[in-house]
Amino acid sequence: MPPPSGAAAPTATPNFPLPPSFPPGVDPTTYKIAEVTRLLKSAAYFPIFNIPNPSTPNDPILLFPWLDLLMIGVNVNEQLHRFDVRVGQHGHALKATNEVGDPVANVQIRWTPMPGDFQAAPGRFPPPTILNPFVSQRFCMLNGQLNFIQPSGTGIRAFGTGRTFPSRENGQLVLRIGAVIEILEGLGDFEGLTGAMVINGFIQPPHNLALNLVARLMDPKGTLRAHSEPPAIATPQDPDPNAVFMYFLGEPDPSKPVTLNIAPDGTILGSNVSELLRLVHISFEANASDVRSRTDEGPIVGSVSAKLFFNPMDPRPVQPIQTTDGVFTFWDRHKNPIGTVNANMVEGRAMVTPLDGAPMPVFRLAGFGPLLGGTGEFRNADGMMSLNAAISVFPRTLSNLYIFRFYDPSGQLRQAARTAWSS
Repeated sequence: MPPPSGAAAPTATPNFPLPPSFPPGVDPTTYKIAEVTRLLKSAAYFPIFNIPNPSTPNDPILLFPWLDLLMIGVNVNEQLHRFDVRVGQHGHALKATNEVGDPVANVQIRWTPMPGDFQAAPGRFPPPTILNPFVSQRFCMLNGQLNFIQPSGTGIRAFGTGRTFPSRENGQLVLRIGAVIEILEGLGDFEGLTGAMVINGFIQPPHNLALNLVARLMDPKGTLRAHSEPPAIATPQDPDPNAVFMYFLGEPDPSKPVTLNIAPDGTILGSNVSELLRLVHISFEANASDVRSRTDEGPIVGSVSAKLFFNPMDPRPVQPIQTTDGVFTFWDRHKNPIGTVNANMVEGRAMVTPLDGAPMPVFRLAGFGPLLGGTGEFRNADGMMSLNAAISVFPRTLSNLYIFRFYDPSGQLRQAARTAWSS
């Protein structure tokens, strides 16, 4: 979807009536902002790494059974492992450690390429579409089921769409993957909670893959919150040695408030977004009794600015979104610049979400896009960015998780020590 065009001007408040949940005379941009910010930050994250399941390999779906070059889908059976990402400030640089642990869950999905104009939906199968490893293609993920090994009965039913991005890594052709997965139903400990998942990594169909999946569930009551640090990964492995992941948590920048772009007729075209970026360590534990998540925030290490194309007054419960002019700027603990990364959300979705305690429904945003280079420590940045976020338009606040996969064959962005993350 191309960005909207036409005359528009930044403004603070569009010309439309607010719901009665806003008392007369209040400033809608700040009314209940502390409470809503707390609710948005009350999220349970589950960072997971997908690798092939040796006991149940993926099953390719062929257009003709005798011609394995014409693949139209894959019945996916993968193991899901705990994934620990720690980013820290090391002198005049940001470096990260990535550790993959033992299996915690299994997933089954029908992964299917689809025409670019196909309107995907749960249970709606696209026409047979041959996977072309040389061009970017859209795909859908049908009949998705994620089941934790422990506790039994906890899991997710889901549906998603995404896009392939042909690339070369380590001299081989790979398909980088960006995907947004909507949680249709939470099971067990996740019952009654809403959320989304984003995927960032690569595949070499039908069997080879290395994918980071981050689930974010809205958890305003804190039922999934771990009050102590989950145990460290005992025997870490690294199934994606040519890349490194980094996570950052976006929050409002008080010095640069978000402004709306309003068309002459009063329609919201989008917003000019400015956020601060904070180090964050997210972890979880899944045992026989329950599954719990923990988020620990570190120092602010950067900022991001972008133009977001999104109309919060659109009546559709789900609408497409994207960003342009995205620049992530990073600095060291003395505020000296480290470098920048350019990345836009080329495909994403905004999902209307009622939230008890908020005067208006909020929005869950999820999307992805390729890295478009950078400067300084991130010069020639190559890889993918994903976003798993929650925002409120009135009051104007947010809590956005950014996930970067940097193709890093030289290891310049990696740190071997487990103590990489620091607060």
